[in-house]
Amino acid sequence: MYNAENLNKGFSVNTKEKNMCRLYKARTAHLKWVNSVKLLVSGVSVDKKHLTPLAQDSELGQWFYNEAKQFAQFNSKNVLEEMEELLDEMYNIYAKIYSIYFAKEQGKLKAFLGFKSTASKYEVELASRCYEDLIELSDQFKNKFGVLERQLLALGDPKHEMVRVFEQEEEERLKQSALEEEGDDYYHGPRSH
Repeated sequence: MYNAENLNKGFSVNTKEKNMCRLYKARTAHLKWVNSVKLLVSGVSVDKKHLTPLAQDSELGQWFYNEAKQFAQFNSKNVLEEMEELLDEMYNIYAKIYSIYFAKEQGKLKAFLGFKSTASKYEVELASRCYEDLIELSDQFKNKFGVLERQLLALGDPKHEMVRVFEQEEEERLKQSALEEEGDDYYHGPRSH
């Protein structure tokens, strides 16, 4: 399986395997997002940074718009168009949920004084209904993911190589993040003896 550790250990992984791994990561990101929305609607506090209101800013959206759509040049154009339509619909519904829980951001003074900004009973019911609609769309989206997975598995290695630009960008990003992590351990300041 493709990951940064295997690259560092010298394992040879072809482009097709890397593309499939990124597809699996995107599917996992979608499942995590749906679960986070479920927690939010259930009243559990969820970190806002994991729940972006824009599909393009999500982990799934970045993969979909930056990489997956490149496979439309082969036999995946129809399924990708269907996936994009579902993704847009899911995020349109999610925008309603997001506005219920995050649009009424409490002011700093209110937070300091201990007042909480909560959703009304009507808003909670609306969010629950929206979540049910979101789940239906998510199930359809997951089915399309399966179709795309089968299509990408059926593609030959040469076609996967044509989409390699994104693989190289990701490897560069992984190397950069590894360098940044190493840099966090560096101590700035005078030497002590």
